[in-house]
This record gives sequence, structure tokens and C-alpha cells, in this order.
Amino acid sequence: MRVRNQHPAQLAVQHLDPRSTAATPAGGVRVEWANAYTSLFLGGANGDTSFVMDGEIWRTSVATRAGLGGGFDLELELPVAHGSGGFLDDFVIAWHDFFGFPDQGRDRAENDQFLVEAVDRGQFVWGMQERDLELLDVPLALNWSAFAPTDARPFGLLLRAGLELPTGNDDRGFGSGGVDASLGVVGEWRLPRLALYGHLQHSFAETPSATRRRGFTFEDVTSAGLSAEWAFAEDVSAVGQIEWETSTLRNLDLDRAANDQWLLWTGVRYHFADRWRVDASIGEDLRGFIAPDFTAWLTVGVDLGPRAGD
Repeated sequence: MRVRNQHPAQLAVQHLDPRSTAATPAGGVRVEWANAYTSLFLGGANGDTSFVMDGEIWRTSVATRAGLGGGFDLELELPVAHGSGGFLDDFVIAWHDFFGFPDQGRDRAENDQFLVEAVDRGQFVWGMQERDLELLDVPLALNWSAFAPTDARPFGLLLRAGLELPTGNDDRGFGSGGVDASLGVVGEWRLPRLALYGHLQHSFAETPSATRRRGFTFEDVTSAGLSAEWAFAEDVSAVGQIEWETSTLRNLDLDRAANDQWLLWTGVRYHFADRWRVDASIGEDLRGFIAPDFTAWLTVGVDLGPRAGD
């Protein structure tokens, strides 16, 4: 599933969202509209160093993937985000209680507030403002399918390189202020009703100018993930996905900002009307006091023009 960590600082660094290894054929285009709604709650301090993220973020984007031929395709995404105090706190507390998940002290805090800020040795170094709608940095990715799964060879391999353009307002926390670059690889193994995927990537992070002037820098982010898709009906699949990634705020002397992050996604994929599909999933943090508590994700996509196998 083409999902990603919605941690506010991680959103400032390019992420090559997971995908299959088959290239979009020359003349073909895939269009996707993705929506992620995330509930944040985390706070911690170590002396005069602290990090707080409390609120809710809605990230929505339109992404296109165009086939170039020769196993190459090009991806472009236009994302925007909305930050607010939100409305999910009561629901998330009940959700965690029902499943026995840790709520990180959420039930003892005032609901529906928005505050995202990092303080290093008594000095504010980075934060995200509460905004109605803000453009984020725009990512581009060039992908090359070295080989895709076939009936004779069920394995696939995809190599990727990306740039993220500094279109977001880095003073408000919606961008990095510079051009990020990423490299990645995706592997795939297909069985009759089961597909297994793995991805590995590294992003070279830029630092917002105001943050750098205050003597703090964002660190590069490395991530890896595994996922499984099981087709339990003709047009419906269940998907489970796990991803690990390093924190870009590792220079903050605080475990709740610097520790590696683990996320689990569970969802369903439904293919309808021949070329259309919808993905719905829920993301949960697997390591308490570091990643966002809860994310609901919905993506609708359509294939236009030639498709793989046509």
C-alpha cells in the first residue's frame, strides 16, 4: 500500500511510497487520490529539551504515474495538508482501550488541541503551525523495473530515485526548505493468491532555514518495510504492511523524538469497474511514545491508457 508515516517532522522528508515492481507501460497513466487523517499525541522532556505533537493532520494528494517505455515510469505527487485540534481524541482513547493499546497518557490531557514543536536546550528549533490548508513539498520519482513477475518467474525488482521540490512553507513546518533526494529498491514475489513485497530506501534530508540558523539540523531518513497481499475473493484483497524508519529529529536529545519508528498497516484493496480500485487501511504505531497514534487512509485510483499485460 502506498502509505507513509504521518509524523509531522517525517512529512518534511521525501518518502518513496511502496508500490509494485511492474512499470506502467508506455502511454499508460495511473492517477491516485489519497487521503490520510492522523491523530497525534506525544510529549516528553529531558531537562530544557522537549518535543510535543498534539493535534490532527489531514494530508490529501493527487498523484500520477506515467509510463515512459523501456521499463521506466515517472511519478509526480501534489500534496496539501491541514492541521487542527480535530475531533478524534475521544474515539482514539476508546479504540486503544478496546484493543488494549497504550494511549501514551492521552486520556489525561485536554482534548482537541493543536501543538507541534521541538525545543533544543531551551530554544525553539522547529514546529508546525495550525493551518487550514498548506501546500507541502512536491515529490518526483523515476522508477526502472529491472524485471517484473511473470508466470515463469514470480520475482520482480524495481530501482527508484527521487527528488522533492521545496514548495511547502518551511517557516510554518510544511516543508524542508531545500531539495531532498532519495534512492530506493522494491522487491516482489507473487504466488497464485499471495503477493509479498519488500522495500528499502534512503532519503537525504534538507533542514528548514530557520531551524538551521538556530543550530539544529534534520537527519537523513532510512526506512524499510514488508507487506503481504492475499486475494481472498476475485476482486478483493487483504493487505498487511509493516515499516521501520529512522527519525529525522535524531539530533534532539530525547528518545520520544529520536528513536526509530515502527508502523503497522492493515487494510483491504477492492478492484471495481475494470480499471478502478480503492485501498482503505488503518495505521498504528508499534513502538509507543514516538510515532503517530492512529491514521485512517483511503486511496482511489484509476488506470488510463495501456496497462501491463494489455
